[in-house]
Amino acid sequence: MPTPTETLTPTATSSPSGHTFHESEVRTGPAPTFPVIGVVAADQEVPMEAIDPTGKWVKITVTGADQTWVARSDLFFPEGVTLPVMTDLPFLPLLPTPDDSVRLYETSITIPTYPWKDFLKPVFDKETQWDYTLFDQVAYDASNPHPSPKNYKLINLENRWIHLNVMPELGGRIYELIFKPTGADEFYKNLVIKPSPWGPGPHGNGWLAAGGLEWALPVPEHGYAWSEEWGYITLPGEKKQAVTVFDKHQNTVHLSVTVALQPDKAGFDLHFNLKNRSKRVVALSYWSNAMLAPGPANTLSPDLSFFYPTDKVVVHSTGDKSLPKPGEICSWPNYQGRDMNRLGNWHEWLGFFAFPQAQKDWAAVYDVAANEGIVRIFPHTKVHGLKGFAFGWDNPISPDKYTDDGSAYMEMQGGLAANYDEQFPLAAGEEYDWDEFWYPVAGIHGVTQADQHGAVNLRNENDGLHLYLFSVSPISGDISIRDASGVIYHASIDIAPNSPAGITLPKAQAPISFSLHPADGTVDWKMSGLTP
Repeated sequence: MPTPTETLTPTATSSPSGHTFHESEVRTGPAPTFPVIGVVAADQEVPMEAIDPTGKWVKITVTGADQTWVARSDLFFPEGVTLPVMTDLPFLPLLPTPDDSVRLYETSITIPTYPWKDFLKPVFDKETQWDYTLFDQVAYDASNPHPSPKNYKLINLENRWIHLNVMPELGGRIYELIFKPTGADEFYKNLVIKPSPWGPGPHGNGWLAAGGLEWALPVPEHGYAWSEEWGYITLPGEKKQAVTVFDKHQNTVHLSVTVALQPDKAGFDLHFNLKNRSKRVVALSYWSNAMLAPGPANTLSPDLSFFYPTDKVVVHSTGDKSLPKPGEICSWPNYQGRDMNRLGNWHEWLGFFAFPQAQKDWAAVYDVAANEGIVRIFPHTKVHGLKGFAFGWDNPISPDKYTDDGSAYMEMQGGLAANYDEQFPLAAGEEYDWDEFWYPVAGIHGVTQADQHGAVNLRNENDGLHLYLFSVSPISGDISIRDASGVIYHASIDIAPNSPAGITLPKAQAPISFSLHPADGTVDWKMSGLTP
């Protein structure tokens, strides 16, 4: 391995070459947090192999080293050169928290913010008995608004694998979910707070596509609570740390969400408590809405894919006239020869619900180009709705409606009712509780099945079936894989969130199953019925 001060020698190849503007640092991966292993001299011809999904880092060819990356801004590109996008990227070196514990602490973030609050007026929804604020879009547009810096408090939870935070001021949302092995925020993070033309009500409500994971109630289409400042209580523990956010403005229906992080698990727990404080039945809508842009680019690629375990969906809304109309059933994921899992096959916007409701206890979104995604584990017998939405690909809705930098996101939503047309009734004084578990996933090229232990992907490749496994905690043990003929693979295995496993099964016939038995005697990880 070269030393950080060594001048590296580019190796001549048939790949396109660029030139360094100046002496350039060479790193072991496409991010400034990767170690420097040497430098390339100024005005040096450099063979270029690939570019990372963000377009900011270029993999070059040098003598005596494999993973060698330089900043794109350090290189002059010849006109017309296009490099392949490399998705099989090295994971970042981990910087463990002290004693691999969980940290709970406060910080703040400054975000350019449009003056949307100046155009709110209080309104009372008689049907839901909910006090909320209505956004005056016409007056806002006429004011020629411009953003100005604003500070927002963040309540942070961090362990060795992930770093997440909660933003009380904008509806108590989880704002960031950073997966430390890749350094990427799996949630979409809007770099400006800007009211959109969307939201509940006949004229929209200035809903903020701020990003993260929001709690939408008591009506569909993002609800009313996103614009309210929520209360919060920190819950320090001996090992697990948590924060509870709650809507402090409502007297009829009260929602609290406890976000908890354990020391050595690359995922976070959510506990929901919904209580009807009134003396009458209340019918409401509740949806958790995750705005996602998995990977480092904070936007989507055409290879963004929905891995929803359902064979039918009902269309909620779409601009694509080649698809069924709103309210009609659509086969999923294959519709008339189009793989609708993949965003690049969409023409215009589409929102859809799993039909007749969520079928399994998991759902995932994965950007195959970035090789990262996110998994949601939930009790589908208690939380019936599963919704997907994206702005389209060939002719998408313009990002100018919600941001200033051209970035895009998709939505993965989970609701108590199966769709927006149905409501969830709460009797007088009734409480309704449920638990979910969310985690980032990377390095497995997609998701075939997922549970609380991790996610797997079974793929057909040139040399046969390949089984990829991502675990939310480190596991050392033995794995056995079976098909209809019996055990086809048995070996020791060591996997962790920063080191997913890939197993080649050249003679296997799907469906297959596996059982991973940890050496420490904890619960076996088992899955069955896996097909590509």
